[in-house]
Parts: sequence; C-alpha cells; structure tokens
Amino acid sequence: MHYIGKKGFTSVPQRTKRTGRAVNLGQLSSMIEKLIDEKKAQLDGQKVVLDLKQLGFTRLLGGGSISRPIRVTVDHCSESALEKIKVAGGETILPPAPTSATTTTTK
Repeated sequence: MHYIGKKGFTSVPQRTKRTGRAVNLGQLSSMIEKLIDEKKAQLDGQKVVLDLKQLGFTRLLGGGSISRPIRVTVDHCSESALEKIKVAGGETILPPAPTSATTTTTK
C-alpha cells in the first residue's frame, strides 16, 4: 500500500492563524464606565472615545448592543458592529486600506 503526501492530519485550530484579540460590542458596552473611571477612555461631549488597540483588542464584533454613542479606533470591525455603532450615534475609525504597491522594473 502506497501513501501519497503527509501522514496524519492537522486539526482545525492548528490551521487557523488568528492574531490579536476580539471583543463583542455588548462586552465593550458593559466595560465603558470602568474604562472611563480608569482613564482608559475619554468623554468628548456625549461620545465616549476609545482606542481598542491600547486596550489589547484588534477586532470589534457585533455581538450584543450598545446604547451610548462611542468613537472607537480599531484595526478590524464587523459590518454588524459598524451598523450598531452608527445607530447609537457613534463612529468607527479604521486604519486606511493598504494600497497595492506597484513595482517597476527597468530593463
């Protein structure tokens, strides 16, 4: 009997590479007062200003709900989280999309 390729298998958690941590919108909503008290978030009028990268999070997911308007800076954000933040009167600041670098070769 002949085997082709690698023997064994690779489990799913070993194949997926996730970098950074994610937080749901509901979790973030419950942490807002604590973050303001610890001076990790600032108030700008009625909006709460947060930088999730400084808190150790790189992704914002749409689980849960939010009632306060927030201005959040994050690397990645789900569509549902964007929509819920807009409905609450807040805004999301995402990094600019990377542009494809064109290389020129000289002959």
